[in-house]
Amino acid sequence: MIWLTWRQHRIEAAIVFGALAALAAILIASGLDMRGAYDHLGIAHCLSAANHDPTCPNAVEGFGEQYRPWVSASGWLNTIPALLGILVGAPLVARELEHGTQRLVWTQSVTRRRWLAVKLVLVFAGCLLAGLAEMALLAWWLAPWDTLSGRFGGVGFDFEGPVLLGYVVFALALAVACGALLRRAIPAMVLTLALFLAVRLPVEFHLRPYYQPPLTVTSDVLASDPFARADWIVDQQFIDSAGNHLDFRQVFDICSGQLVTSKLDFVQCVHDHHIEQWTAYQPASRYWTFQTIETALYAALGLLLLGLTAWWVRRRLS
Repeated sequence: MIWLTWRQHRIEAAIVFGALAALAAILIASGLDMRGAYDHLGIAHCLSAANHDPTCPNAVEGFGEQYRPWVSASGWLNTIPALLGILVGAPLVARELEHGTQRLVWTQSVTRRRWLAVKLVLVFAGCLLAGLAEMALLAWWLAPWDTLSGRFGGVGFDFEGPVLLGYVVFALALAVACGALLRRAIPAMVLTLALFLAVRLPVEFHLRPYYQPPLTVTSDVLASDPFARADWIVDQQFIDSAGNHLDFRQVFDICSGQLVTSKLDFVQCVHDHHIEQWTAYQPASRYWTFQTIETALYAALGLLLLGLTAWWVRRRLS
């Protein structure tokens, strides 16, 4: 079974690890360039709490403008788990059912349970190995950028912790289940992508920020931020002296009658009207707690889908 599984999936393995090698080449080249600029501009020195170098704001801003497009573009790498599921997971059972080759194996003293277990173990082990390699590469690549904005609220959360492996487990399990239920590889691929996004996006944008209740703080708009650089800002609004929350348009209307020619003038106007800034945030100390929660969530979904697949193959397929 091990040899047979390898023969069936060697092309997918070559594609996956070839793509990983290409990604590694891009990340290493651009990462070395980013680290060189980071050292040349003295960003670590500028971020020191005791630093008052007047050239630092321009250095930090220049570094951000140069590499922010790269970091933003790396967000597309979130599709890799889904692509692994589509390429490797969807055909795992569906291709066998399309061609009827599973019957030959089942008549050779190989049980359905063993047939499925061997295929799943080998495929999941290979994909998780690829996920670990991707996680290590991206953690190294993002390290200089993380010192500017932290890794909690940005792409670092998706790439620099075990949650990436949770995405891989979920995507593969979802694709295998879709293939077993639909018995056709192409429809299973389409359904896998749709369902992966249907779960992944709401979790990231609506569930993740509230795994634990955010901390809130109210501060004067002219004062320095009361939270750390690495904290994750979940929500930020204005609040008046009566405790009413105001959106930007309401605040703009309040200051529209005054001469406002710059951002500094606008901030001074907000201060003069006793309007403060209200911030809800997740402290950086909760990073690993959130990683654990989300990893467990996707791992649990993956295990449920694998259980469904095992039951379906043993009881419903013929």
